[in-house]
Amino acid sequence: MVPDALASSLAPLAVVDEASLACVVLTPLSDGDRALAPGTVVRLFLGEVAPEHQLAVLDLDPLLYISSLEEELLAREAGLARMLDEIGPAYEHAFIDRGRRPRDFVVRPVRLACQNVVVGYAAIAQDSAFDGLSVPAWMTAEVPHVATHEANRALAALTLCDAFARGGTMEIRFDRPASVNLDGRTIRYAGHPEGRVPASLRRYGRATGVPLGTDDPASISPAEARELFLTVTPMPRGLRARVGAAVAADGIGPERICYALLSQVWREIELELLLATSEHGASVLAGGAAWTHRSLRQAEADVCRAALMAGMYYRRLNGRDSAGAADGVRVVEDVSAGVTWTIHEDTGAVEYHLSEPTVPPWRAGDSALPATVVSLTLLPRIHVSDGDLAVVRALRTHGAAAALLLPQDGWLPAEADVPVLRCPDRLADLDRAIEDKLLTSRLARG
Repeated sequence: MVPDALASSLAPLAVVDEASLACVVLTPLSDGDRALAPGTVVRLFLGEVAPEHQLAVLDLDPLLYISSLEEELLAREAGLARMLDEIGPAYEHAFIDRGRRPRDFVVRPVRLACQNVVVGYAAIAQDSAFDGLSVPAWMTAEVPHVATHEANRALAALTLCDAFARGGTMEIRFDRPASVNLDGRTIRYAGHPEGRVPASLRRYGRATGVPLGTDDPASISPAEARELFLTVTPMPRGLRARVGAAVAADGIGPERICYALLSQVWREIELELLLATSEHGASVLAGGAAWTHRSLRQAEADVCRAALMAGMYYRRLNGRDSAGAADGVRVVEDVSAGVTWTIHEDTGAVEYHLSEPTVPPWRAGDSALPATVVSLTLLPRIHVSDGDLAVVRALRTHGAAAALLLPQDGWLPAEADVPVLRCPDRLADLDRAIEDKLLTSRLARG
């Protein structure tokens, strides 16, 4: 049921799905950090839903929302027929059945599903005529169990990752001709059935403050694509601030950062530690310094090792997987424990915030840490200095649970009198994993 106070501030506009309505905000609404101005189109769930998903923004203007729905629905039947009857079967016959890998210029189908419900279809191909990505098909749907605009966000992320990996300008066009061969006949398309940037994608752009197709209605320009890439890439607030600073100050391309996160070359905590504590972030994201620059590569290796250990420890704390437990059933769905972190760039320390008291893993003998902690500050290090020992001592003096985090075979000074946690991996194991990440980064931009 909808509270009376909320219902009086909204006017129904359209049906989104069987569980929600599109409503227009009549009077200003505020909910924590969110403020909804009159005229905003929001999604009102009629049943129980998490507070952060209730009244999610669908569009900024009711007239634009209704006109975009009309455009989308008029082209949907043609788009579905194109995907299900032509592009999909042609790709399956030419490549999947024969175990072949398509070239960049081949029209490739994409299907996005959640819990066995398809929420998005697209077809993409690299086009050398303008050195960008051509999209002859794109459609998404809102469904009750998926967050508002999540299908648009996820499908846009897949498309932008492909545009980056193919090495083009990041321009995405929806009006370029394309063709597929099905059962010996060539089927040609004049472009997307809507003839321009799809209505659902433009709605998502307006809702998130990224207007699309402003210079050319049929195209997402390279500048728009980079801004959209930052929008569709999930980041904690602290990391997003550091990414913005790195893009502005260090000249790091936002698309390279977004690709590294979405492809999980570097995890969120790892990338934030890299950007916060090192001046080599741009070089690492590009694949590292040349092998001839030995001192520079060594400096990059040290910060990468620290980031990798910090990421491994976060996943160990945040995982609820009960593999190896003596009793109970192993549950592998919803394994997140809700751990967050704070990077202290002045000391290169990572503070982990736990949702409940937890036994710190990776103890090295008598670590002198409390039996359980709800906050834990670690200094991931390869080379331990007197300054590092002083930081840990100072934190412990002020009552914080703090320790060094070292590789399994990491060296520790004889005079060290602070708690130590040992990563299960040796230094050589860390270096092997880092080299894989750097190689992937070097090859990512086709």
